[in-house]
Amino acid sequence: MTVTGDPEERGYQYGLAARTRIERALRTYADVFMHYASWDWPTVRRHALRFADPIEDFSPASAREIRAIARGAGVEVADILALNTRSEIMFAAPGRARAIAATECTSFALTPERTAPGTTLMGQNWDWVVGARETAIVLKVLRDDGPNFVTVVEAGMLAKVGINSSGVGLCTNTLISDGDEGRLGVPYHVLLRSVLDSDSGAEAAQRIKSTSRANSANYLIADTGGFCVDLETGPGDGACGTITPVDGAVTHANHFLVDGLTGVDRYLERKAHTRSRLHHLTARMQQHRTHTIESLQEALADHGDAPDSVCQHPDATQVPAERTCTVAGIVMDLSARSLVYASGNPCESTWSVPVRIDASS
Repeated sequence: MTVTGDPEERGYQYGLAARTRIERALRTYADVFMHYASWDWPTVRRHALRFADPIEDFSPASAREIRAIARGAGVEVADILALNTRSEIMFAAPGRARAIAATECTSFALTPERTAPGTTLMGQNWDWVVGARETAIVLKVLRDDGPNFVTVVEAGMLAKVGINSSGVGLCTNTLISDGDEGRLGVPYHVLLRSVLDSDSGAEAAQRIKSTSRANSANYLIADTGGFCVDLETGPGDGACGTITPVDGAVTHANHFLVDGLTGVDRYLERKAHTRSRLHHLTARMQQHRTHTIESLQEALADHGDAPDSVCQHPDATQVPAERTCTVAGIVMDLSARSLVYASGNPCESTWSVPVRIDASS
């Protein structure tokens, strides 16, 4: 799906083209919040509207785009806000709703000396509720008010994993600190979009560091100029943890690796297998001195310690609202400005042809 123009134009095109998947996403999250929190959709929308002002203050263009997506999809602005703030709403919701935030993603970046093409390669498995397989899209945005970009994202959301025409690449992982409680701040998915709005990795990282964040998250950011940093963040505007490549590699799962950012790691407390997923992906990175895109695709198909593995399959014994799985595998070549993806589990899906993004795409 490709959209063009200013925030209003591309937002409207996006909402119109993705209308069916946006409607499906709204039904999916209505079921999730009712199952976990007994919250009906009007309640979810009321909580989403609380984030309208922080988004407007941080990025007026993103706020305009959200309103235009709603117009194109024929839904309320609060509906699109709810999709883009679903992580924050989950932390504000009663007890059980917070459990669904503990999903799985496993990411990596390799600097040029560790790759066969001699370029920075990065990627991840994006794991989430099984319904996201029916709402995920590949969105290409062409514009004059920032770098062009391509992102793999849920329909109606501003951005998730992706790469832009300035050669900035982004992967991400959920983190849950003991300070995550649904506070107001700039939402996670709005910050993800800000990375793809940046002309360099350093600019993107500074935006994350200098912002009052609504919740914890991990941002793995690299660019073609040699910048490669993994930022672990807590909520608010406190210090971020910085992880740089060791022997040309960075890997991350869903637990904090930097001391002092949380008293209790709530994700690790709930799902200790984040450590085993990190172990298996790191071991895969160490199997070869230099990796190809194909060997990285194989790494994302790892089944060590299944069913809680890097490549996670749906558990049919769970109710749909609790059923998580790998939604997509993604590998990016920053110098080529290209992204390949596998819809569903990388072990059994056909990887796409490269999706390229440059200034003239």
